[in-house]
Amino acid sequence: MPVTDRKDTRDRLIDAARRLALRKGFDRTSVSELIAEAGVQRGSLYHYFPGKGDLGLAVLERDRVGFMTMLDSTLSRPGSPAKVLKGFFNAALKMHRDTGFVGGCLWGNTALEMSDTNPAYAKLVGEVFKTWLSRVEAVIGRGQDEGEFRTDVTAGDLARLVVAGIEGGIMMSRLTKSPRPFKICLDSLQTLFGGGTIKKSKREEAK
Repeated sequence: MPVTDRKDTRDRLIDAARRLALRKGFDRTSVSELIAEAGVQRGSLYHYFPGKGDLGLAVLERDRVGFMTMLDSTLSRPGSPAKVLKGFFNAALKMHRDTGFVGGCLWGNTALEMSDTNPAYAKLVGEVFKTWLSRVEAVIGRGQDEGEFRTDVTAGDLARLVVAGIEGGIMMSRLTKSPRPFKICLDSLQTLFGGGTIKKSKREEAK
């Protein structure tokens, strides 16, 4: 089998596992569903992964790379902290608008599903949230130092509020299949930080 075919098969398994995990969760997805979704033979799964749990970890590891890239591209931009934070909020909203609010956040979903039952999953997801919080906290701390953000609440506590607000907004928009709940959460956070509201999509502006 050519190397490209081997890579394609492994990627197809990871892609399929991610789609099913977002819809059903890792535990509720069966091996039969995985191989049917990927369009491969059962032996292909065990050729690349010792078991379903290892495939799930591969999904999280690959998504971690993409999520860290998104954090770097938004939270490390030049500009005022208020502008940087607003850009991050816009990017988060766009990401979930593009999915039609189907599936929600893989990190929030996995934290809820696996934190009490799978230490390996919980550890990886915990590391992602820890990094996410630290990146947001750094922007907020800089904004406090520069007089842009309130200082009566610590940067760490405000960062936790940001992440909690994003996760809660995603959940409510996933339930309604509407961007409105998520946008309200982001607008409320933006108001708290004093940076105005999140921009609407062209479709929303036309309404």
